Amino acid sequence: MDHNTNRGFFRENWLALLLISVLIGGYLLLYTPGDQLASTEEFDALVSSGTPTLVEFFTNT
Repeated sequence: MDHNTNRGFFRENWLALLLISVLIGGYLLLYTPGDQLASTEEFDALVSSGTPTLVEFFTNT
């Protein structure tokens, strides 16, 4: 591809490229990694240990 072809592609598709970039950026910014707990017993021990614990509930429905 030459320089003019690249420029024309970006000029014609700038809105779609911007939207895709915003979606990817939003996903990376808002992504919550999973926990490192192997069982519910580990969770119960962590929550009842006496130190403050933040618990987030997530549903994928």
